[in-house]
Amino acid sequence: MKMKHLFSRRNHPVFYLASAVIALVVAGTFFFSPIYAQDATSGFPVHRYNLQRTGQVPYTGPTDDNLKWAISGAGEIWSSPVVGQDGTIYVGVTDGNLLAVNPKGKVAWAFKIAEEIFGAPAIGPDNMVYFGSADGRFYAVKPDGKLKWKFQAKDAIHSSPCVDSKGIVYFGSYDGKLYALRSSDGKIQWGYQTDGPIMTSSPAIGADGTVYIGSWDKHLYAVSPGGARKWMFETENKVDSTPAIGDDVVCISDVNGKIYAVNMDGTLKWGFDLGCRSHSSPALAKDGTIYIGTQDGDLCAIKKDGGLKWKFKTGKSITAVPTVDANGVVYVGSWDGKVYAVNSDGSLKWSATIGESLLSSPAIDAKGTLYIGCVDWRLYAFGQK
Repeated sequence: MKMKHLFSRRNHPVFYLASAVIALVVAGTFFFSPIYAQDATSGFPVHRYNLQRTGQVPYTGPTDDNLKWAISGAGEIWSSPVVGQDGTIYVGVTDGNLLAVNPKGKVAWAFKIAEEIFGAPAIGPDNMVYFGSADGRFYAVKPDGKLKWKFQAKDAIHSSPCVDSKGIVYFGSYDGKLYALRSSDGKIQWGYQTDGPIMTSSPAIGADGTVYIGSWDKHLYAVSPGGARKWMFETENKVDSTPAIGDDVVCISDVNGKIYAVNMDGTLKWGFDLGCRSHSSPALAKDGTIYIGTQDGDLCAIKKDGGLKWKFKTGKSITAVPTVDANGVVYVGSWDGKVYAVNSDGSLKWSATIGESLLSSPAIDAKGTLYIGCVDWRLYAFGQK
């Protein structure tokens, strides 16, 4: 396959699901750890909030479906937004723009590149914004919207980056490599090669600096801060999901819809079969409950011992990752065009109808505002005005 054929939304893993959903419609069928380094006291600086990628925030989310504002870009928003400590929201657009939006919904600046942006950006401790694109380029952009440096990988980057306490930026690429770059100048420190593409799986970092990431070679990898493999855990199928690190396990799911709780030594603690495919990723609540979406449209809650707690049904597939607020309320978007707030007992708190598919995962800031992107070209903000 020619490399250029990979640089398209048609080759994004979730696009295959989109095609299947459209075909069905036409046919008429249808464990928590402390946070550190990149984590903020008021923002949402990285996809899934913290370096462990738990998806758990210390803020209370919106109490109802009040829409504060919505702004239009010039392309679909598959990217999940992140929020700086000053309240600036950053999000990627498929027209090749990285947008910086102020808390009132006004675009502060747009950084334009040649190719689509699918993955969520990340804000480093230095306030630089890092992101990758479909042409395999990785960018560091200053808070004023000017380029600091760029790096060329060998294939598309849909993985969302993160930055450790030593200023090393990590991300995965379709070329199968986990990259470690120096945030100061973009120089590569090392690259760990897996045996398959790293599609949408993003690196998670443990308390000891170990980096965890999934690959289409059907493995979860644990890599030392120096780039050496500590262990790899074999899954039953390809891994699109991003690991979530708890107190004593790393949670990962494969595209078949099986969730694995993996001990810190790389052995299996337990596995749970969701009963259908999943392109979502697990989120972890304070009590150890795992939340994940499925292709059947279920938001599933899994107990910390691996048993099913409950399922909440939406109208279509959930490929986004849930976000859990300080009260245990779970927020997620669905392909049915709705944003859902679900209580920890599985009951609906509220929902808001946008009308178009939501692939973006929600971000929540310290003021209780929820931000989410949509394929209708808009970025939405829910919360009190």
